[in-house]
Amino acid sequence: MRPSKNLENIFSPANPRIFKLIVCSIFSISLIALALNEYGTGLVAAAAQDENGVRRTTKENCEFLQNPVRPKDALMRHREELAQTVQRFTPEAAGDGGIALVAPQDIPRKNYIDTILFNKMGADNIQSAPICTDEEFIRRSYLDLTGRIPAATDVTSFLSNTAANKRDTLVDSLIGSPEYVDKWTMFFGDLFRNTYRSVQIVRYSGARDAFYNYIKASVQANKSYSQIATEMITANGDNFVEGATNHIVGGFISMGPAQDSMDGRAVNTASMFLGINSFDCLYCHDGAGHLDSVNLWGSKQTRMDAWGLAAFFARTNMARTVLSAQPNYSKYVITERATGEYLLNTSSGNRTNRVAINGVNSVPPKYVFTGQTPNTGETRRVALARLITADRQFARAAVNYIWEKMMVEALVSPSNTFDPARLDKTVQLPSGWSLQPANADLLEALTTDFIANNYNLQKLIATIAKSNIYQLSAQYPGSWDISKIPYYARKYARRLDAEEVHDAIMKATGIGVTYQLRDTLGANTYTVNWAMQLPDPSEPRSGTGNAVSFLNSFVRGDRDVKPRSSEPSILQSLNLMNNSFVLTRIHNANAGSTVSKLIANTAITNQEIITQLYLNTLSRNPSSDEINALNSVFTTMTKREAAEAIQWTVLNKMDFLFNY
Repeated sequence: MRPSKNLENIFSPANPRIFKLIVCSIFSISLIALALNEYGTGLVAAAAQDENGVRRTTKENCEFLQNPVRPKDALMRHREELAQTVQRFTPEAAGDGGIALVAPQDIPRKNYIDTILFNKMGADNIQSAPICTDEEFIRRSYLDLTGRIPAATDVTSFLSNTAANKRDTLVDSLIGSPEYVDKWTMFFGDLFRNTYRSVQIVRYSGARDAFYNYIKASVQANKSYSQIATEMITANGDNFVEGATNHIVGGFISMGPAQDSMDGRAVNTASMFLGINSFDCLYCHDGAGHLDSVNLWGSKQTRMDAWGLAAFFARTNMARTVLSAQPNYSKYVITERATGEYLLNTSSGNRTNRVAINGVNSVPPKYVFTGQTPNTGETRRVALARLITADRQFARAAVNYIWEKMMVEALVSPSNTFDPARLDKTVQLPSGWSLQPANADLLEALTTDFIANNYNLQKLIATIAKSNIYQLSAQYPGSWDISKIPYYARKYARRLDAEEVHDAIMKATGIGVTYQLRDTLGANTYTVNWAMQLPDPSEPRSGTGNAVSFLNSFVRGDRDVKPRSSEPSILQSLNLMNNSFVLTRIHNANAGSTVSKLIANTAITNQEIITQLYLNTLSRNPSSDEINALNSVFTTMTKREAAEAIQWTVLNKMDFLFNY
């Protein structure tokens, strides 16, 4: 679909005052790809064999050795992209001048986050961006905490509030709300890779929904993150009923011996709960010679070390029950057997051969970081959950994931590439290696606080949102380069996630959706009204017009082989300008739409219409220049046409697509 002829005329270069309102075409936006996983994953060797028939890993069959990437090189490229993006993006809401950099000692410290980072800026003579405006803060906090934009009434009420603590009060009101639960259920669904189907296994909708409901109930109850991890690692039962069992189901590896699935479950557990993805390499070969330039800790580990972690899953049984042949529909029941070992006796599957080493042909469970083993009478997965949740790295990984979601740039980035040998700033590192965290003191302080508060996710998120570091402006009216990124001296702008864009358009226009979801057998139908409530990125699958293509154009990923990403495309621009999902909401004569409600009020002025559309869509008041330019639209169009044209304009402004 194309915009109406009136829209084409209004927004052509022949109308420069209006045309300039679209500050920067989305065609030219260069975004940072947040899901950078160039190394350390999927390192599965092919079936090369030596003279004894034992498969070996060589440069010809090892993906990493063919294309090694030093982590610091990948991180540098990542930070260069971020530096370029934030420097290019100047939100109009902050104005085109009138703000200045601030000496960090002049900004109040609200908590330990501020103390650590502002003190670091002061020590290194780095100036800070100023505190953001109330307009910026309300939009930022709504999107980061709930995934939705505020209503116009929310914005005006907040702006008129004169209470000194109104920002903290807003944060407290959003955390724990139904919208907060939706947003963070989506986040943990991504982290735990909850999918209907993946390359390795099909969970089917019954299991996917059970896992979704488990995650949502856990977020809603603010369950201790330690308890969530324990339940997911130790769960037994029907995966259509016991949602937590789907963590174990998701670690199944097809087309290989049982040890492949033991490895797969260990890889998932270490990556999700410890932020360490090097195990995917270690299950094929020793770290030496492969991880030497990638992960200092990993380069010292052997396959035998990694096998000790996988052995905690050696007694995990997954039994399949066919519920329907046509269509194919199955469930799995997870149990813990009394016997079973990790045997070194394979010559097929997804990993290089497992062969006896010095006469040892089986590997007992041993926690790779401490050497601890199960207690007497303790089942293996129960032991593993105890050891992982007691490990400081468990809390460290969690706070890093949350920090990245709130602050855009993780303290250890990419966030699942922790190198345990490079976290302690008191340790002398070998030549060529540097401390991994952007700020080791802050990472450890967040970790300590998270543990002290019993792994309380709401408390962690609130602590970040209430800090003045989080509340800095996205504008930095001074020189900015890659070296300043670890200071967090400005708020990094991010493009909205696919579901956030979708839901913001619905909320701004006042026209919602009803997506009907059903299981494979066509039963157990239920509806959702927001994209942020979808159980995984494969939904909605039918009866949705152009909504699916719209969502997919913003790269929501599949939680399997395609990560969620903020990469830009022309298709995103075309969808915002022309997709029927957008246009039908603008031109809808339904009395419930935002435009219809505004023009139905005969007493409202043209300027008030403009202001309400800005407040409802961009969470801010229009500038005087914007009002002057848009007022002229009403002289050449009917009131409805003008309001619709302005609604289209603000949906296509760059600050609608970004959270800053």
